[in-house]
Amino acid sequence: MRRLSCPLGLPFTYTTINYLATHMTRSWLAILAATALIFPTASRADKWRFPATIETQQETHGEITIRRIRDARKNQYNPDYSVEVTRGDQLLARIPGVYFERLFPAPDGSFFVGLSNGGLPGTAVIIFDREGRLRVEVKHSMAEFDYCNRSVTLIRYWFDAVTFIKDPERSSYTISVRTCHGKDVDLMAAIRDAHNRSFQQNDSDVR
Repeated sequence: MRRLSCPLGLPFTYTTINYLATHMTRSWLAILAATALIFPTASRADKWRFPATIETQQETHGEITIRRIRDARKNQYNPDYSVEVTRGDQLLARIPGVYFERLFPAPDGSFFVGLSNGGLPGTAVIIFDREGRLRVEVKHSMAEFDYCNRSVTLIRYWFDAVTFIKDPERSSYTISVRTCHGKDVDLMAAIRDAHNRSFQQNDSDVR
């Protein structure tokens, strides 16, 4: 394995990282709930169908607005996902194929961490700076996190919250994630372990 340096100044080691999260919105949860009532086993089978609409949710932190978009107008089963970063009326970045459930801004507003417990489109972790430059994205398909609950496609429950810890010797932050098991762990260590776990599983499958 190679020793890599995180763009945020946080060193970490892992085998594979995919650079380029799914948000369980109220409409999505309503769909799942309704499906579960009509078909009690449907939630296990991961059956879903989004409304044929474009859904946009946004939050603003200082002068930066982050907008996440799910467009199911063409495909209700496999929508187009994207994240846009703007400053006022200026579009700084549009990142296709990514999404997140919850967004955590760094205390100084210099970067943002998005995490997802969902399986569509597959992003577990996304980190980008205030200019919209994508720094890190980790896919559930490439990293086996320590899940508390998972389904075939939709559910990948692994985290609950994020805390930023200021490094007094460097102008940077350590990102601590509260896992679904109630443990506080370094996010980069969690990513490393998830990639290693995925690598070991794939290696055993080949054997």
